[in-house]
Amino acid sequence: MINYAIDNLLIKHQTWKSIQELGMGYKYILGALWRAAQFMGLGGFYYLFLVYQKEVKTREEAEKARFQIELSKREMEAKLEQSRNSYLKAQINPHLLFNTLSFIYQDILASSPKAAEAVMTLSDLMRYSINCEFTESTIPLEEEIAQVKSLISLHSTRFEEELSLTFETGDGTEKIKFIPLVLVTLAENIFKHGIFLDPQHPAKLAVSLEKGFLNIRSRNLSDRKRQTINMHKGLENIRQRLEIAYGNAAKMHYGIEDGYFLLEISVRIAHPFPKDQF
Repeated sequence: MINYAIDNLLIKHQTWKSIQELGMGYKYILGALWRAAQFMGLGGFYYLFLVYQKEVKTREEAEKARFQIELSKREMEAKLEQSRNSYLKAQINPHLLFNTLSFIYQDILASSPKAAEAVMTLSDLMRYSINCEFTESTIPLEEEIAQVKSLISLHSTRFEEELSLTFETGDGTEKIKFIPLVLVTLAENIFKHGIFLDPQHPAKLAVSLEKGFLNIRSRNLSDRKRQTINMHKGLENIRQRLEIAYGNAAKMHYGIEDGYFLLEISVRIAHPFPKDQF
């Protein structure tokens, strides 16, 4: 009907065909339907072509996503296998080391008991440090205190004179759960970078519990000749671990004052004592 109305409008503005020749016969209707069928067929084909392109693109994206997932899975499996191998190596290497230390201990025990005891103390310290990597994030502080005492005992075997170092622990500190290797690192820092053989300037490492705060203080005469960048790396490592474990509840300050290296750590402890002590 629209086609017929348009033809009538066009015939009025031309002379080669009269309006009487335009009739709504079956030929005219079939012609209009044929043309309509052509355009509808072309439109339908174009629509199906667009749908097909969309499906092809969707399949390609799905295949790409599956490929990425499979690639990530294989990379993860490879990293997991590498981690397993590294873990096994980490177990084997200390095992060989401890066996060697044990052999040395047995070999020198009869001839030099003092040196043998030092080897055994070193073995215990190394075992503690390695085990800390596979334990919980915090441990009872009494374990760390025992290792610091062993470290002091180990270094005392190096010198004939008595060490000018005091290690103090306050009441209630032993049962506090705290991140490991902080006290050991601070004690080792004294032996590596400080002066600890001068009775006039003794070194000191102290742990105390005051009003819900665990306080750790270190003080020693600074040996500038032995200070290296590794000292600050170790201290910054402690700072970062405290921040991760305790956030704003932990404060750490250190520096040189009047020739002394001073360090103070203060950590707010939620439960300073075990519940059975209340």
